[in-house]
Amino acid sequence: MNLRVKKFFFGLVTFIILFNLLLSKKEFSDKNYNNFKATFNKIDGVNVGTDVVISGIKVGYVQEVFIKNNYPQISLLINKDIKITDDSSISIQTDGLFGRKFLIIEIGGSEEYLKNGSYFSFAEDSIVIEELLQKIIEIGEKNKEL
Repeated sequence: MNLRVKKFFFGLVTFIILFNLLLSKKEFSDKNYNNFKATFNKIDGVNVGTDVVISGIKVGYVQEVFIKNNYPQISLLINKDIKITDDSSISIQTDGLFGRKFLIIEIGGSEEYLKNGSYFSFAEDSIVIEELLQKIIEIGEKNKEL
């Protein structure tokens, strides 16, 4: 076989392999995760893939964001090895003043644990920077009047 034919077949095989890798579905196994849900009033800055942490350690991520009964809901995948009590709370936090958003779970003291598919009982909404600044301005104006 001459060199041109060998290069052609090598290029064709390489193209087929790369094409297959690009078009193949990325299968993600969620068998190592439990699914939990939380209902909020505001979830500004939270998207699919947002980190979920406990004590500063990433234990999961946001799988889905949707609206149910006119309230935003978040579906989370949390590592199966993590046991979350049924009185635990979840809140949306910001990394620094203008940083990325993440969800933090505060573990409660109950001896009962959330089951796969359960909802968190306590959820704290995202703080919108504009609202926080407006509150600071209002407090400053009140203090100026005194």
